[in-house]
Amino acid sequence: MKIKKVMTLLLSAVVGAVFLAGCSGAGTQGTENTAVSEESSAEENGSEAADAGDTGEKHVNVAFFWITPTLDPAVDYQGWVTCRLGVGEALVKLNDDLEVEGCVADSWENIDDTTWEFHIRDGITFSNGTPVTAEAAKASLERAIEMNDRAAEYLKVDMIEADGQTLTITTTEPNAALLNNLVEPVFCIIDTTQSEESIETAPIGTGPYVISSFSPEQTVELVKNDTYWDGEPGLDTITVTQIADADARTMALQSGEVDITNTIDNTSVTLFTNNSDYNVSSIISPRVNVAYMNNAQSSPLHDIELRKAISYGVNREAYAELIGGSVAHSAYSDATPFGNDTITAYTYDPEQAVEILDAAGYVDVDGDGYRELPDGSGMNLRYLQAADHGSADSAILATAVQSDLKEIGIQVEIFSVENLTEYQTEGNFDFYTGNDNSAPTGDPQIWLETMYTDLGTSGKSNLTGFQNDRIDEIIEEMDTAFDPEERYALAAEASQILNDEAANLFLTNSYLNMVSVAKVKNAIQPVADFYFITKDITVE
Repeated sequence: MKIKKVMTLLLSAVVGAVFLAGCSGAGTQGTENTAVSEESSAEENGSEAADAGDTGEKHVNVAFFWITPTLDPAVDYQGWVTCRLGVGEALVKLNDDLEVEGCVADSWENIDDTTWEFHIRDGITFSNGTPVTAEAAKASLERAIEMNDRAAEYLKVDMIEADGQTLTITTTEPNAALLNNLVEPVFCIIDTTQSEESIETAPIGTGPYVISSFSPEQTVELVKNDTYWDGEPGLDTITVTQIADADARTMALQSGEVDITNTIDNTSVTLFTNNSDYNVSSIISPRVNVAYMNNAQSSPLHDIELRKAISYGVNREAYAELIGGSVAHSAYSDATPFGNDTITAYTYDPEQAVEILDAAGYVDVDGDGYRELPDGSGMNLRYLQAADHGSADSAILATAVQSDLKEIGIQVEIFSVENLTEYQTEGNFDFYTGNDNSAPTGDPQIWLETMYTDLGTSGKSNLTGFQNDRIDEIIEEMDTAFDPEERYALAAEASQILNDEAANLFLTNSYLNMVSVAKVKNAIQPVADFYFITKDITVE
């Protein structure tokens, strides 16, 4: 198959370039993405520091693809980093089955449609030793709601009351997603009695690690929390460095500059598998690789017949083989309990695609091998890629889609743009790639509401102009659907609608990968995207 030949060559070139660069020792020294200077010795910053040899201290160097401008969990999505650092914890958390478990709170009860009662774990303290009471948790939640529109919409709070270790949340309307929504790191419980300036640089949480220093978008230094409620952390200190580029993270691991990293492209993971010098932890995640299609009038893709033809024209099985993962059936990954793989999904059927295009009037008028629009004008679809995306998988998928669509006579041009968000907001695109978590809170509602409706502030990411009245109704029904099975059935119905409408190209369920050097133990990639550094990670 032509697409497989073309993409296999591209894949080989990408992996080969990473391998050669890593072996040459080029690494990322001196680049803007690494805060470790060229002058720093291995004893200070290199992987040798992970050995207990000279100091008896257990230390690792970690690479994150993203460190935020501040670490205040109530601001934007900065709580995701605070949580991944092992500093912040919420009332509840997700396990690897995407089920809600206790964390700062150890039990809860849904009293009625608008009342939830939580018990704050007895004996739990902030990392400064201050007890975590219901009043402290209340202050933290109220601060998040006041500062973050997303937090306010997730909870729909009427009032929060505190009595000893009992926290009661009353909502303005039924909100069946509330328990799951509380796992979102915007709701990390922090000590709000510290100054706002201190919260920005070193929020005091309940996690296994404490921030000792912070350089915005560069590095974070961590020390273990001696008062951690869930056992002794396995490391004494950790240095976390931002390395935004996926290939650079790979090379930093190969060169020994870092001991652990995640978000390694599947095209690079093969460099570390079956190699006793490294540990590789991989899972099929809630993330789905999507080629988003512009449904608005400004794009030819406003025509559902064209979107359907394109949906039949892309070979998802070949893509999954190229970059790893599995074929996506819908907007929800198969890793979720509502990623229903029994719904009717598009298969690779170029003959069906051609029939649809011919019937809809998309024909090659001038004989150049590409179809024109039904009015006879040219059709060159714009596929946008972020110039700083740093993902080989994304580039491979864009090229694969382009190659497949050429086979059915559709011309696609790939553009690398500096500010993808600006193009998205203006609707100035036909396609763009996303690798998105369709179940960030372990529940189907938030993603559906955010990406496919214009309901409230959570609809701010509906950038494709998709609209369907039944999807809007499903969101409203989910508000009062407290039975998980009922919620999952509604999610499956929504998935089928999105497929029937050919809303977007759901391509593959993607792997999440964590790679560490052999001496690091228990660095396990979680299914939930909020967690990375845990108390269990240690070194020999």
